[in-house]
Amino acid sequence: MTEAPTPTSAALAAAPPPAASSLLDDKDILGMILMRLPPLPSSLPRASLVSKLWCRAVSDPGFRRRFRTHHKTPPLLGFFSHNFDGSLQRPRRHGSFLGCRHGLALLKAGSTAVVWDPVTGRRTSVDFPPELTVNRNVTIYHGAVLRDDDDPAAGCSSTSSAAAFRFRLILISYAVFEGILRASIYDSDSGNWGEIISTAAYSDCFKPGVLVGSKLYWLIRHRSGGFLELDVDRRSLAVIRMSEDIPVPDGAHVQALRTRDGGLGLAVVSRRRMQLWGSTAISGDVVGGVLQKTVDLEQLLSLGPSTSAHESSVVGYDEDTNTIFVWTSMGVFMIQLDSMEFAKVSEDTCIRGYYPFASFYTPGN
Repeated sequence: MTEAPTPTSAALAAAPPPAASSLLDDKDILGMILMRLPPLPSSLPRASLVSKLWCRAVSDPGFRRRFRTHHKTPPLLGFFSHNFDGSLQRPRRHGSFLGCRHGLALLKAGSTAVVWDPVTGRRTSVDFPPELTVNRNVTIYHGAVLRDDDDPAAGCSSTSSAAAFRFRLILISYAVFEGILRASIYDSDSGNWGEIISTAAYSDCFKPGVLVGSKLYWLIRHRSGGFLELDVDRRSLAVIRMSEDIPVPDGAHVQALRTRDGGLGLAVVSRRRMQLWGSTAISGDVVGGVLQKTVDLEQLLSLGPSTSAHESSVVGYDEDTNTIFVWTSMGVFMIQLDSMEFAKVSEDTCIRGYYPFASFYTPGN
């Protein structure tokens, strides 16, 4: 009996490598490759056109969840403004914009909040709790929407009720005559509003809130400055004052920020200068400032001398990409605050409110 010959190293070296096409037929390997595509709006839709196998791979809800987890920060797709004009169909029942976050937009229509996914077109309406219903005393509203990280409907194009997205809705009302800010949190899982929480306030909030950890911060519309702090997990509401070491000149424009280290920050824009501040706790309800950067906007944006006498103002901010939108008489620029890279997004100087919208764009949307 003779033994089978052992392959020599030369024979092994001569063996042809697996064909690239056979590797791409492996669902797991294909998924790992597609996972590394850049999160541009065109990436996955284009990949879905290669073949039926690729289309099934990128359309799988599990792959979409892994894709979002891998890239973490969704790309900016555009922005909304109060004078809505775009290719996306706005909900029929609409009113004023309250903000965008986690791929969802929040609008107020009378005494109803509308939570809308502009990419899929899905939306749901939630009536205000009776304690926050519009009347002659309660006239001003702010809000925020938070999407659950494990929402199975995120990026899903289905409009069925089974694919209804999961979210938490925060509503803030300011009772002008009483000087009281009230808030409540709605949970889509239970379909109920939580208890009403409140705090005394000397002024209303303004501008959309900024999410820092589990806390939302709105700027207080008052000369001495400060923030309204809502702790989503603890369901608490408080007014946080700014110490005098954060100078805010008369006529300056301010914007709450989320700093690189995940803390609360502030941008102060006065004429052609922008200062970026971090915050540090001084006492329970007072925060101090740490100057992190001063930016000459005239030099950065190459603004001409004819515009030097005009004020600049902050008209929008995206917390996930740390991008601020600055209005000038030459147009509106978006500036990434870590790299200081910028781009002009509009020549229209009449729009004074930008709501940046970021989301992952997947096939079928």
